[in-house]
Amino acid sequence: MNNNIYLSVIIPAYNEAHRLPKTLEKTYEYLKKQKYLWEIIVVDDGSTDETVAKTELLAKKIPNLRVIANKANHGKGYVVKQAMLEAKGEWRLFTDADNSTPIDQIEKLWKFKNEFGVIIGSRHLQKGSIKTPPPWYREVISWGSNLLIQIMAVPGIKDTQCGFKLFSSSATEKIFPLQTIDRWSFDVEILAIARKLKIPIKEVAVDWYNSPESKVRAIRALARSLIELIKIWWRMQFIK
Repeated sequence: MNNNIYLSVIIPAYNEAHRLPKTLEKTYEYLKKQKYLWEIIVVDDGSTDETVAKTELLAKKIPNLRVIANKANHGKGYVVKQAMLEAKGEWRLFTDADNSTPIDQIEKLWKFKNEFGVIIGSRHLQKGSIKTPPPWYREVISWGSNLLIQIMAVPGIKDTQCGFKLFSSSATEKIFPLQTIDRWSFDVEILAIARKLKIPIKEVAVDWYNSPESKVRAIRALARSLIELIKIWWRMQFIK
């Protein structure tokens, strides 16, 4: 077996003491069957609950699991960037703490690893990907957000917000140092940067399950995304 880490799984977390342990157990059950070396990095975004303590306890049972603990809350984009650049894997996947896209869906992404440096999961490429739909109002907000994204940032990518994205180490080290958005729209920014740098992106249909405990505040997210999209659009004019 190659002694280099092949896959780093990054899980950003904020007050996920309730949901994260189950996600980590399921992730480990999948990874321990693989023939390559792997690591799991939980990057905590200043949680005020027992997220860090519970993860550290699990790290005694799950090999190659470690925690990056931030004392303050910075935003999902901030902590994803932090962990992606600290990870050692030849490939680096970030995925959500609520396990909305199961880890075994990475098999669908691996098929394209020889041709693409960025491979992203999508809920909207084919009918049936969304196994449990979100409330109707979140669907409407998602549609509105996606329309803005298509116009202003990354036309042609149907789902920028699915939290299941795989990057080669080379792509990671080119894209993430240029990331400036710390919160909601960071996914859009990193894809826009990849496009600007001519790093090929592949969108792949994956299974997705809505979490009834989702922390997204739809109206606030839409307002914030518009401001951030304007910033992204402006900044892309200066990246060559």
